[in-house]
Amino acid sequence: MINDNHQLTHCYVDESIHIKLGFVVTAFVFSDSLFEQKVFTVLKDSGLSPPSEEFKSSARMDSNPKMRFTRSKLLALTVTEAKVAVFFDHFERKTMGRHSLQALQSVLVRNGINPSSLSIFFDEDIFSSEKEAKRILQLFHYLKFKKFFPREDSKTRYGIQVSDSIAHCFGQILKEELSGEQKLVNIGGPKTGYPEGETASLGWEILMTIRYCLLTRPMIYNGEPYDVTTDPVILDPEYDDPVIYGQHPILNGWGIQVSPETDSRIRESVEKALGRIWLGCIH
Repeated sequence: MINDNHQLTHCYVDESIHIKLGFVVTAFVFSDSLFEQKVFTVLKDSGLSPPSEEFKSSARMDSNPKMRFTRSKLLALTVTEAKVAVFFDHFERKTMGRHSLQALQSVLVRNGINPSSLSIFFDEDIFSSEKEAKRILQLFHYLKFKKFFPREDSKTRYGIQVSDSIAHCFGQILKEELSGEQKLVNIGGPKTGYPEGETASLGWEILMTIRYCLLTRPMIYNGEPYDVTTDPVILDPEYDDPVIYGQHPILNGWGIQVSPETDSRIRESVEKALGRIWLGCIH
């Protein structure tokens, strides 16, 4: 599992739009330079034929076992090979690109990731044009990327298929929280830790599957030097148990970003569903 920020050299960005509920989710998937080839291998091993075929999270999963299998393999790869941050915003097409860059800047600062070491790959639907994307990028003086690709085709930029999957997953989590309606899935059976027939909400299952790759608030335990912009929690080694904090870290502000411009309904729902994460045993 990737733990060191210096290994994060690539970032893949895609979104999931939920018009009826009025929000959009943008996923930032950070990886090393070998991730793209590993995604390609997963797609091939799942029975797809890239680049002519791709994984699309918008496809019906209940009637398409190949897509379900591909999604599970892509999520498993993400957990072991990448770090993830997610941004929630009200949906407005004309501001989507600028707001995603604003959120990305916050993610990089809060997690101590140097933008000058990153190559950034945005899906082609986030900015209206490459020219407009590069104009907007100049407004963010901190964002000096090694390479900036604002209009990438997900069929050939395989890492974007992963960010598409992550964005869709977190869209499902927020949709359940906002609507109060849960889609139940079977989580029981051999080697699951749950009895046959045990069910849980799809949002819960998704979150438990990908929780370990999410960026969380850093922890300083022994007074070691730290980057103040990452705003770590400072623990007292005489009284605080780092295991307790490490099993229940804060997401909101680090791996989870919410637009200040969005309404309180979305902000409160994100905080309730994703403010913190449990990283201990769930059985």
